[in-house]
Amino acid sequence: MRSNHEPEMRFWIALYGKDIDLAGIEGLLRIKLDNNRIDVPDDLPEDPDGPVFYEEIAWLLDLVEKNEKELIGLGVDLSDSQIWMIYYYDKQCNMEFDAGLMERMGKLGLKLCVSCQEI
Repeated sequence: MRSNHEPEMRFWIALYGKDIDLAGIEGLLRIKLDNNRIDVPDDLPEDPDGPVFYEEIAWLLDLVEKNEKELIGLGVDLSDSQIWMIYYYDKQCNMEFDAGLMERMGKLGLKLCVSCQEI
C-alpha cells in the first residue's frame, strides 16, 4: 500500500483458457491464485527514477515469460489473458507505459486493462 499522499494502485494478471488447470498453475509458480488471478506483491522494490508502473508490469511479464510453455500446457491462452491495473487518483489521472514492457506484452499476446477510479 502506498503512502497517504500517493494514489493507490493494484496490479494482477488474469489467466484464461479452455480447461485451465489452476491447481497445476499454483504448483508450477508456487503462488496461491485468487481464482484465476495472480496479484503483484505489495512489497516490490521501486526505482523512484525509473519508469512509472515498470516494476509491477515487469514482475508479471517475468513470471509469464519464464513459464510460458508450461502455462500453455496447463491450458492458459495468453491471447485471452489480461494484465490489470486499477489506479485510484485524486483530481487528475495521467499515465505512461514503458515501450519495452509494451513490446514484451505484445509478443506474449497479453492485453493491458486499466481502470481509473477517482477517490
